[in-house]
Amino acid sequence: MMRIKTGVIGLDPLLGGGFISNTVNVILGSTGVGKTIFALQYIIEGLKNREKCLYISFDMDVDDIVKTAENMGWDIKSYIDDGLLKVGKFIVEDITFLNNELMNFIKENDNNSRIVIDSFTPLLSTLDYDVRKDVNWFFEQLKRVGTAVITIEEPLSGNLDVPSITLPSFLCDCLIHMKKLGYGEVLDRTLRIVKHRKSWHAEGVFPYRIFKGLGIVVDSKHYVEQTMKRMTIQDIFSEEELKSIPAELLEKIKIALENRSYCDEDVKHLMRWVVECYRESTKS
Repeated sequence: MMRIKTGVIGLDPLLGGGFISNTVNVILGSTGVGKTIFALQYIIEGLKNREKCLYISFDMDVDDIVKTAENMGWDIKSYIDDGLLKVGKFIVEDITFLNNELMNFIKENDNNSRIVIDSFTPLLSTLDYDVRKDVNWFFEQLKRVGTAVITIEEPLSGNLDVPSITLPSFLCDCLIHMKKLGYGEVLDRTLRIVKHRKSWHAEGVFPYRIFKGLGIVVDSKHYVEQTMKRMTIQDIFSEEELKSIPAELLEKIKIALENRSYCDEDVKHLMRWVVECYRESTKS
């Protein structure tokens, strides 16, 4: 399965190697968490590999995006000049915009491996659940022309049940929730991978910081080191115990352990519990 590197340091190992190609990936967060920086890192990762990229915004024009990148120590103007990066600014009026100007712009610049829509919230601010099919259609079109990252704004109220949040969150392939907690420098910003369809992803909350030049850096080192210590079935059961486990169940346990890396003691207890439950269920 082809993976698309995010460009965000420390994030790809938490996604099983990166985003899956031809998917829509949503970055949710309030103002100031770094959603636009994330989007720029994703685009720059593609540009440095000479991939065609498309950056769509509803509030920033080309100069704004170039200046934002420059403030982070990144030069993207040369990529715009040589046509590798296309930037489009649009004014949104209603849902029909999905079916005309915006999609026409994307299709005119087809074969883009990376697409950013920053932010998608204005497009959905007046929508209700009845237009889900329109948003779904739009996401499907995005997948056909590339791998997309779209940002959506978390409401100041913290209410995540509004259509502008629930629709893209439900329909997207991957959802990353970025938060600014205000607990101090180390834990000031955190992110959580809420879902990642068709892929393993790390569970838990991970702190991150933003550095000029580097951009977003996710502190996942400890997690990655721990999960690299792959647990085998021999680490859980003795040779005598293995002989007593039915072959069908043994195969399922092996698959469970191979699907990802586990290293904590809880897994040992859980696998032993699986065997006990199986034996109990097969008693006549």
